[in-house]
Amino acid sequence: MLRFIRERVRGRHKKLLHDYIVIFFIMGTVLFLSFFVIGYIADSTAMGQSRGASRVIYKQAREQMEQFEEDLANMQMNVVKDESVLCFLEASDVYERLLALERVQGMVGMNRRINRNLENIIFYDEGGNLIFALGNVFLDKPDLELNEMLNFSGRMWDDASKQACFEVGLPVYKEDVGGYTLLGSAYLLFNVGNLQDIVNRALLNEESAIALVDGSGRAIVKAGKWEDYYGEYEADMEDKSRLVYAEYVGATGWRIVNVIPKKALLSGASQMRKITYVAFFAMVSMMVFLCAMLYKHILYPISRQIAFMEGFTKDTHRRIEVLEDNEIGDLARKMNQMLDDIEKLNGEIIESNRKFLEMEYAKKQTEMIAYRSQINPHFLYNTFNCIRGMALYHGEKEIADLTMALSSFFRYSVQGEETVTVREALENLQRYAQIIQYRFNGKHKVAVNASRDVYLIKIPKMLIQPLVENAVLHGLETKVGEGTVRVDVRQEGQGLVVRVKDDGCGISEEKQRELKWAMECFDREETIPDGGQGIGFLNVYRRMRLFYGQEAVFTVRSTEGEGTEIRMVLPVGGR
Repeated sequence: MLRFIRERVRGRHKKLLHDYIVIFFIMGTVLFLSFFVIGYIADSTAMGQSRGASRVIYKQAREQMEQFEEDLANMQMNVVKDESVLCFLEASDVYERLLALERVQGMVGMNRRINRNLENIIFYDEGGNLIFALGNVFLDKPDLELNEMLNFSGRMWDDASKQACFEVGLPVYKEDVGGYTLLGSAYLLFNVGNLQDIVNRALLNEESAIALVDGSGRAIVKAGKWEDYYGEYEADMEDKSRLVYAEYVGATGWRIVNVIPKKALLSGASQMRKITYVAFFAMVSMMVFLCAMLYKHILYPISRQIAFMEGFTKDTHRRIEVLEDNEIGDLARKMNQMLDDIEKLNGEIIESNRKFLEMEYAKKQTEMIAYRSQINPHFLYNTFNCIRGMALYHGEKEIADLTMALSSFFRYSVQGEETVTVREALENLQRYAQIIQYRFNGKHKVAVNASRDVYLIKIPKMLIQPLVENAVLHGLETKVGEGTVRVDVRQEGQGLVVRVKDDGCGISEEKQRELKWAMECFDREETIPDGGQGIGFLNVYRRMRLFYGQEAVFTVRSTEGEGTEIRMVLPVGGR
């Protein structure tokens, strides 16, 4: 029957375990695919939004560059068409040019106040000779082929001011009846402050790079993680790792190049990814929780029942602990009831066999009673009393007293409870002292001192007497001359202090180390090492520890030739 139930439960357990694994696999697969689909959608959405935003920002930057170019063109035209400039360049001698110089200087100062980035305005005559320059920075004339349009130089560097610059050049003509006459050329030198502000604002993020490059591909201004080879891009392009925007700016010959790593475009998806991670974690947690509940309430109870049935033959008194209030719990209760019925039947059979064996044993025991004699303590007490009576009859009082002391001492040792009062222990110790006094003819004595307030305190039986006996045997017997063992019992606070002190030969340092090691072994392993010496001493220590535990204190102080003192502090009331 038990085997049938075990096989049936095991079959159900295997099926449930198979279904559990399949469900877990399906749920895990769905969650895994959902996570990747959501991540793909989030990346695609973020990529599209970032791509549009980056294109708008780039377009705004290019428009700002073109507006900047237009502002420069207006300023340049105002300069080259100014009457004072024309008069200054047209002057035929130095005197006329000096007369026009003051108005030219006023015009230059006004333009520098209008545009803070204008560093210098430089004029050359028709032969290319420098004739005027007014500003903080002066650089050599760039190699430009001037025409009617604005001509922009590439990136220029001023070592004195440690700043990048560029120049805009335009020829200066005078209109005559027959056409136009070339009077010279004007160059406006600018720093790149405005341009740097534009590219800084156009930088999408720290991973991107944007720059305004000249015709040779050198960066005039740049921002972000710019690489020199980015200046080679002349048109928009896209590959697996980056997105590039590159367009020329008006008639400057410059290009504005924006390089954006695609991973930087996905930075906007971080928030959506966080939401996805939270949702995924919540779903995984719920799945784990459901699986844990399924395992706890179904699979684990079935596993426990299978393990119980497999180990039942080793301990037939065991029962399944019912933890579930469902079909699994009902199955466990039914099984426990069946096992109880089986055990009851087995008990009845065993009881019948026991009664039969007891009857057979009683019959055999009756046959042996006649051949066996029993010795009990009463026989010894009666014998000691007989000896005492004979001693009194013959007038041997000392023999009678010694016999009486020995009889009482023996009765105390073999009868009674495990614990006695301090008074009973001290009375027995007095009888032992009497025996010692007779034995050694008064050479050695045992003195007992105790206050009445400790008489009713309970202590283990035979806890003090073995220490006194040990002191007499090992401390006083080998001593030349008289010796005394003093026993002092008193209460200090919540402890009973027992002190056994002798003035015998003492204990050697080596022996003290052995005893201390033996006591430490017992505290650590609860066994007394078989050292062959100090067995009575160590037995007292063992009984004290077993009765009081670590609450009791046991100390030994001894000096060779001066005696030994053993001090015990026992908790009042014991265990």
